[in-house]
Amino acid sequence: MQTKTMIQAQANVIKITSLKKGDVVKMIEKEYSSHDVYYGVVLDLLNSGNECFIQILRYKRSYSQIDGQIKTYSGKEEMALFPATVEEVKDHFKEAVEYAKRSVKKKQEELMQEEKALATALEFTTGELAKSLHDASFTEMTQVEFNQKKEALKELE
Repeated sequence: MQTKTMIQAQANVIKITSLKKGDVVKMIEKEYSSHDVYYGVVLDLLNSGNECFIQILRYKRSYSQIDGQIKTYSGKEEMALFPATVEEVKDHFKEAVEYAKRSVKKKQEELMQEEKALATALEFTTGELAKSLHDASFTEMTQVEFNQKKEALKELE
């Protein structure tokens, strides 16, 4: 009698029968003690008769970003490759894309504020704003003179 693990007993078997450039795939790679999920696009399939390679543009999601890299695999390497749909990829990366959009918008607003501050500084330093500025008029007096004028104003009220 053959026994299987819970995962093997519950999951459907899926095999890719052929690959071509542009196919969307899901990959499972073992990293140290865990398994990481990547979504990828097949960029190229190379076969010399003796050696074969597959080049994949693969993406991995983290909370705040999507990391992409091109990786070439040898036909001798073991990899777990599964078919994926474009909708599945959209759903998987939706949260990271929304975060990236919010981050870009925030940085654009910050950039606009920096550009406005720079324009004001340049306007002032080039003399354009300085042409419309005037020295404030003022009088200088001692504290005794100020107190006397203050008392005189109180008497007028």
